[in-house]
Amino acid sequence: MSDGQDPESLAEEERLGSLICQGGVRPRPDARLQATVREAVAAEWRTVTAARRRRRQRWSLAAAAVFASIIIGTLVPRLMEPGSVVATVTRVNGIVTIDGGRLLTRPVRAAAGEPLRAGSAIRAGTGGRLALEIDGIALRLDKDSELVVLAADRVELRHGAVYLDSAAQGAASPSLLIDTHLGSIEHLGTQYEARVSGDALRVRVREGRVQLQRADGEIVQGRVGEQLMLDSGGALSRQYIARDDGGWAWVSEIAPAYDIDEQSLFDFLRWVSRETGRELVFGSPAVEQAARTMILHGSMQELSPERALSAVLVATSLRYTKTPEGLRVEFRTGE
Repeated sequence: MSDGQDPESLAEEERLGSLICQGGVRPRPDARLQATVREAVAAEWRTVTAARRRRRQRWSLAAAAVFASIIIGTLVPRLMEPGSVVATVTRVNGIVTIDGGRLLTRPVRAAAGEPLRAGSAIRAGTGGRLALEIDGIALRLDKDSELVVLAADRVELRHGAVYLDSAAQGAASPSLLIDTHLGSIEHLGTQYEARVSGDALRVRVREGRVQLQRADGEIVQGRVGEQLMLDSGGALSRQYIARDDGGWAWVSEIAPAYDIDEQSLFDFLRWVSRETGRELVFGSPAVEQAARTMILHGSMQELSPERALSAVLVATSLRYTKTPEGLRVEFRTGE
């Protein structure tokens, strides 16, 4: 007898045990029946789990659809929305394309008068050149060059050359940075050219000064008549470059046309002097006075400064010659 168990409970257990023994061993189902049962259970399990997976997939698709609608409703409009207009194309020679910097848009061929938005990439092919105005500053892009207009006060020169004139036609001189992978250039009232070729940056100063901040943060200055060469290793060299050196010739070829109508010959001559890098020299005070009083009419279309000079002076009593001292203007013989 177990501790705490009364005699009646013990007798009941013995009767149950006797009945179980009398029933004998329960017969086992045959193998075929067992297989059928197992297959039925497995099929039911597959049905249940598949239903659960379908429910999870429907929830996942619904969540993905909601997420996609959020992305489409917020991100895509921003990608498609054009940036603000920060510059204008003033002249184009040859093939130059502009990529507006927006999703799902193709580059278009540049044309004079076309507005440029922040983020626009300008690519000039072989023989192509472009001039633009950005916040009163004149920029010119040489052939085989790429320039990205980041904002009204910043552009990026990826390769090739760009020329900056911060005082063209009497404009103010706001700040404009030209970024390159080797450093950034800031003008200090000037004309200069920046050229990226391979792993080297060349800066030529035609007028005024520039400030070059190298990739390591060091700041150096270049003055009129200086050419700065900076390589990828950080080595910097300087040499002299004349204001009328032949290397500036491409700049004149893409100079925006000067509107001579109702302008004095004197102002036109000053423009030619600035574009060619030659000092303007008058043969006498009387010649200068004549230039100041002559008023021009008509249009030069897109002639280069030197060709425009010849075309304009042929209809006046003045002529010009190139001398070591600069661009000399005087009366024609016999005047």
